[in-house]
Amino acid sequence: MASRASIPLLFLLAAGLLFAAAVGTSREEEGRRGEQWEHQHGKQGRGREGEQEQEQDSRRPYVFGPRSFQRIVRSDQGSVEALRPFNEESRLLRGIKNYRVTIIKANPRSFIVPGYPDADGISYVVQGEGVLTVIENGEKRSYTVRQGDVVVAPAGTIRHLANTDGRRKLIVANILHTISVPGKFQYFLGESLVSSLSKRVQRAAFKTSEERLERLFGRQGQKQGFIVRASEEQVRELRRQASEGGQSHHWPLPPFGGDSRDTYNLLQQRPTIANRHGRLYEADARSFRALADQDVRVAFANITAGSMTAPYYNTQSVKIALVLEGEGEVEIVCPHLSQDSERHQQGQSERSKGRRREEEDDEREQQHQHQGRGSRSESESEEQQQEKYQTIRARVSPGSAFVVPPGHPVVEISSSRGSANLQVVCFEINAQKNERVWLAGKNNVLAKLDRPAKELTFGAPAREVDEVLEAQKDEGFLAGPEQQQGQGEEEWRHRGRGEEAVESFLRMAAGAF
Repeated sequence: MASRASIPLLFLLAAGLLFAAAVGTSREEEGRRGEQWEHQHGKQGRGREGEQEQEQDSRRPYVFGPRSFQRIVRSDQGSVEALRPFNEESRLLRGIKNYRVTIIKANPRSFIVPGYPDADGISYVVQGEGVLTVIENGEKRSYTVRQGDVVVAPAGTIRHLANTDGRRKLIVANILHTISVPGKFQYFLGESLVSSLSKRVQRAAFKTSEERLERLFGRQGQKQGFIVRASEEQVRELRRQASEGGQSHHWPLPPFGGDSRDTYNLLQQRPTIANRHGRLYEADARSFRALADQDVRVAFANITAGSMTAPYYNTQSVKIALVLEGEGEVEIVCPHLSQDSERHQQGQSERSKGRRREEEDDEREQQHQHQGRGSRSESESEEQQQEKYQTIRARVSPGSAFVVPPGHPVVEISSSRGSANLQVVCFEINAQKNERVWLAGKNNVLAKLDRPAKELTFGAPAREVDEVLEAQKDEGFLAGPEQQQGQGEEEWRHRGRGEEAVESFLRMAAGAF
């Protein structure tokens, strides 16, 4: 048991040795990400480069390139793109099978017609400005949304959205929590729902002649679709509604003109972490009440070119991240990679077989839990998985997405090749009881071990251990690997070099078991 317990501690020391470094960025730089994100994400992996990206994604169940997004709504005025259900990509992602990720792109002066999804939604405005109107509990609220805004909309809430900018696209990233069919969602258009009712029901419901109903609802075939063009006069009227608040004045009025369903702009808040290597902005239930019912934290990380996050893991949260601007790398340490990543390469038919096996496995797992015991072979398999760590490494760029399960150490590295910072928006599920545990930096968890624990764990005097663990004076964001090379070749050789050092430390941790 003692040797088994030392494995994660050895790995944590490895992470500290690898990623310890000396650790802002200006707010002006945080406003440039939308255009680059739109340009890169719109290319959708063309040619041989796109084929290589698709092949790489199939081997990395936690990382998704722009080609992984499928266009589910297309019109002359915009589009909606969505990632496939997570549980269809890998069994490792079954824990978030009820969540979907979508991207809405609306052209200048376009209008997304009223409707509602059968899923709770949390949105982040990536680029542009518009007017969002929601009708909930009989009250209408209209307000302006702009880059950096976080918006929460419960399932079934009627809403419409207009791009009031005459030049730029409005781009919104969304995470949907499906509540009807796991991993599936549907957007119900109000006008189409009414026109789908029988004529006699329409006549009775609206107390109106069939002729008038036909003129109003019978033209859906002539409609332009989900996203339509608005006139300048209509856009001005929507702006006026937003400036007036568009709210029904029922007592009690929201305090100070605010409301639990209003927007919350991340970029206008004080960052929770800030230094010359990056900034982190966060919104959770304490700062934005609307997030309380969803148990989700929304974060925006702006990592300076050439810098990186300190390695860390979440104790409870599953992190779903979208790259908005810049290029870089992500490293995720996974203690168990199932055969799902191999089945992913075998095509859609193999995915359907995997889903059937998944259902059978779920049934067996429930039976074992009910009986209070598991088979010996399953226990042996679990022990074998604890011996192994596999590091998923992938390059990311605007339009990429990645998922980090709880307990999985992760590092995000901003490339030093360009001038753009790596900017990432994150949706962290199960946020209420989550703790972010840092493995390197001034606030790293290993430095908090007492003296005997350090000596017994690392087999070295506590003084030597402290010299390693306390060398890094920055926290949260650190100098990246390429910046560390400038600190001196001798020091760089001592700390180890990139992937080879990571694999060496992982083998050492596994061999100690």
